[in-house]
Amino acid sequence: MNALARYCKLTHFLSIIVLLSLLSCSKEKDTIATRLYHNTTSYFNGYYNADFLFDEAILGLEEQYEHANQGFMQVVYYGTETELQSLIPDMEAVIKKNDAVMFKHPNGNWIDDCRLLNGKAWFYQQEYRKALKNLRVVIDSFPDSDRVAEAWFWIAQTQYRQDQKQIAQDILQEHIMNVDTAYLNDEVTGELGLFLTRLAIEEEKNYDKAIKLLEAYLPYIKGRLRIARSHYLLGQLYGEIDAYSKALEQFDIVLKMAPNYDLAFSAKMKMARLYVGIQNDSDDDEEVYKYLTRLLNDEKNLEYRDQIYYEMAMLELQKKNREQAIEYLNYAVQVSVSNQRQKALSYYKIGQIYFNAYQNYDKAQAYYDSAATSITPNAPEYKEITSLASTLREYITYKRTIHYQDSMLYLASLPEAELDTLVAQLARAEAERKREEQRRKMEEMNSIRNSNNLNMAGGQTPGSNNNPGGKWYFDNEVAIANGRLSFQQQWGTRSNEDNWRRSNKSTSLAATTAVPGSEGSEEAEVDSTLLAEVGENYQYYKDIPKTEEEKAAAMQLIEESLFKLGQLYAQKLNEPDSAVKTYETLLSRFDETEYTLLARYALYQIYFERKDPRFDPIKDHILEQHPRTIYAYLIQGKDPNDLKETEADFEYVYNGLFESYANGEYETCVGFSNFLLSQERFLSNPEIDMGRLYYIRGMAMGYLGDEDSLRKYLELVVHDYSESPVVPWAQQTLTYMTEGLPPEPVAVVSEATGEPEIAADDPRFEGFSAEVASGEKVYVIIYIPKDEVRKDALQSSISNFNSKFHDSKRLRVNIFLYQSTHFLPYIGNFDAEADGESYVRGILNFPEVADLIRGRGEVMYISHNNFKVAYGQRRMEDYLLFYREVMGK
Repeated sequence: MNALARYCKLTHFLSIIVLLSLLSCSKEKDTIATRLYHNTTSYFNGYYNADFLFDEAILGLEEQYEHANQGFMQVVYYGTETELQSLIPDMEAVIKKNDAVMFKHPNGNWIDDCRLLNGKAWFYQQEYRKALKNLRVVIDSFPDSDRVAEAWFWIAQTQYRQDQKQIAQDILQEHIMNVDTAYLNDEVTGELGLFLTRLAIEEEKNYDKAIKLLEAYLPYIKGRLRIARSHYLLGQLYGEIDAYSKALEQFDIVLKMAPNYDLAFSAKMKMARLYVGIQNDSDDDEEVYKYLTRLLNDEKNLEYRDQIYYEMAMLELQKKNREQAIEYLNYAVQVSVSNQRQKALSYYKIGQIYFNAYQNYDKAQAYYDSAATSITPNAPEYKEITSLASTLREYITYKRTIHYQDSMLYLASLPEAELDTLVAQLARAEAERKREEQRRKMEEMNSIRNSNNLNMAGGQTPGSNNNPGGKWYFDNEVAIANGRLSFQQQWGTRSNEDNWRRSNKSTSLAATTAVPGSEGSEEAEVDSTLLAEVGENYQYYKDIPKTEEEKAAAMQLIEESLFKLGQLYAQKLNEPDSAVKTYETLLSRFDETEYTLLARYALYQIYFERKDPRFDPIKDHILEQHPRTIYAYLIQGKDPNDLKETEADFEYVYNGLFESYANGEYETCVGFSNFLLSQERFLSNPEIDMGRLYYIRGMAMGYLGDEDSLRKYLELVVHDYSESPVVPWAQQTLTYMTEGLPPEPVAVVSEATGEPEIAADDPRFEGFSAEVASGEKVYVIIYIPKDEVRKDALQSSISNFNSKFHDSKRLRVNIFLYQSTHFLPYIGNFDAEADGESYVRGILNFPEVADLIRGRGEVMYISHNNFKVAYGQRRMEDYLLFYREVMGK
């Protein structure tokens, strides 16, 4: 038979087979022809295309990886959050193709392959539950498949990505490493080797083991990029165990086979650093610098000069030449072209030097801030850099708040003529600073323009003249006098308010206008009268505290910042000595407050940990002066929860005493008093008023007919508790018992409540005046438990109200903490009582404020003198009653 005849016959036969297949392609039939059709179609039309798409997508992902000479090379790259998001459409297409194959061709031989590939696609979408579900189907439904071991491998990887690291290792051992029949093709075997190497590096820090694993599995690794990266990783591992010659061999292999110049250049950088190791840390590193200089002068490396200078800096750090290292790092920043991560790392490294070696946090903060601005969220160092930058930002904020408020208080203490002279000096210094700043900026711009001509002997670079040492602020008396100038040099003119660093804050509490000499588009509160009086130097005068309330607010800011600075030193910066200095400064400047107690306990902890005997007097002070606090309980080894329970019991019984007396339930009242007097845990509570307790106990017994007990307890109150406000009532009752009762007065009954009104001469109202003196300032205050509302929400809602309805007035808002239990927003100033009363009505009808305080707090106006009595003597509750009962509000 000739060739043509044979061809025709074969064609005829195949046509019949195809025809039979087409006639037999029902999903339910299971014939030879059906299976042939399903297998052929499912592979070529479905799985093959899905597998090809998956491989192309993963290769594209791995090509995006850039190694920035930080940490070990990732041979298999799993992508950043952003990169994986962009991968989702391809992975969804893979799953869709596989699902179509499994639906149309359920009798094909590619179902297990499709399920496995779907599991991998879900893995890269970070849908780990769905990934595990598909991988388990391969294992459970196809136990004889040659894909089972591979499915277990991907299950292990999935568990590892979910931080179930021990489970991942157990799966590998039980289902792959210890199973002789486990089958993996060469490509997956290579991936397994890379995963085992990663575990040895990350989990065990066993570099010798990692080297052995990587060398053993290297022949199985597929793909030019992965092979080159594997040799790079091997070079890094050899470097870690000081096997420099072997490390150089591996990097030399990378140079010869690297699929891109980025990887080749990175290998050159590693080789440069290895040369120093080979010299055994000798000073003769001339050859290294010659090598780096050649790279620097190579036109191909124009965009890599930042990495070269960075490498030079690392070499200098090895020799402890920190200043030279900082110089090279600044060069690296200047010549940076497009590598944001490298730029961030250069800033970060300078910050680390100032932070760790010099402990100069001011300089460190500036560089960490620059690093945080430059670093992208995808970078591995992002979290560490931004976290440290945030910590140091707090540090700078607290220091500058202290410095600034101290400066304002210092200026407030000066005679007017001396103040004017100092302000004139500050203004001249500020003008000179701005001229110098402009000159420096011009020099930097010229330096950047000429950066292509930078040479190894280069001149001064940004930061190279900076003194790395720093002085303790509180030892520098001049700093207080110059505080305002220092603050403005960094931050410009700022309002004296919370959250002043925020660019997006609520509208100013007062009318705003540009201040002459202020920088940028910042707006500041303006007192038009003061502006007219002092002219262009307004910014130096505007925040000087004038009233006692303003000075108290400045001191409160200083106290709070001192405590938080101490906490920062102790807990985040690991500088207990600086923390001690800060706490001691706080205690030396302030009397007993919530922060002095916290500072003492913090000092106690530091001294106790150091076994410093100075902890003893602090312990005694806390136990004697603050016995019923969680800090006293902690010092004594008691459970603070017991204190909370005791406090709850005390509140119930103590309030019950007064309520039962007010309701005429005298037997119950006596019972409450008996219980209180029998409990030592209650009698030690500083909130208990023993004079009131004995007075009410005696009066209740008197109402029950026990005249002897009435006299005994009233005499006890008069003689032993002479400072109690109930003494006049006790004396009056004793007089009535001796001389008889006067004619019964007609009770004044409130029309609103039907209850007897409280007299204006009630002892609780001593010191308060219902009249506002001529020219006396009026404020509005809000009295609200601090646990009921967030401070920032309160500040924001008040600011919004002021902005909307009182924008033309100069209203200040300060929020004090009263008795550690209540927030006390303080809004002023108002020129008349009617203005304060009108403001109260308005803010109570402003939904944003009303919703915050309704049922929780009280809004009231208060004169300057009444505020001094109520706040200064810690008698806000008495004023609240006075406001209601006497002023009729």
